[in-house]
Amino acid sequence: MNGINAFITSFCVSCIVLGLLFILVPKGALNKSVKYIFSLCFVCCLISSVVALPKLDFSDFDVVRNREMVTEQNAQMTAKAVFGEALKSQNINFKKITVDTNKPSDSSIIISKVTVFTDHDAEKIVDVIGSTEYEVVVINE
Repeated sequence: MNGINAFITSFCVSCIVLGLLFILVPKGALNKSVKYIFSLCFVCCLISSVVALPKLDFSDFDVVRNREMVTEQNAQMTAKAVFGEALKSQNINFKKITVDTNKPSDSSIIISKVTVFTDHDAEKIVDVIGSTEYEVVVINE
């Protein structure tokens, strides 16, 4: 962080000094050449402040690379939302949906069982959210 502070300080100081020098630029024939020289000085100040920067340390911003992005709980909540929306789109009222998941050794998350608490016909619910990949259980209340 000291390197960034040093760069910002030197940049601001050079901007202020060269801004004051631009006020002193004479009018007439020397106007463009003096402005050109001041501009070169400004570029040299910028280059020297960048070169003087030590290697920056961004270790404060390191993130854990091995963190798990999708957890079983996230997968269950997402599956509940998807199944709930599918049932609502077919005008099926339900009280509750539970989703059981398994996490095999390959770090994938698999839905094993979906339980729907409703008073509608089980066949209609299985038609809407059923699959060969998981079991759909309908509990009539």
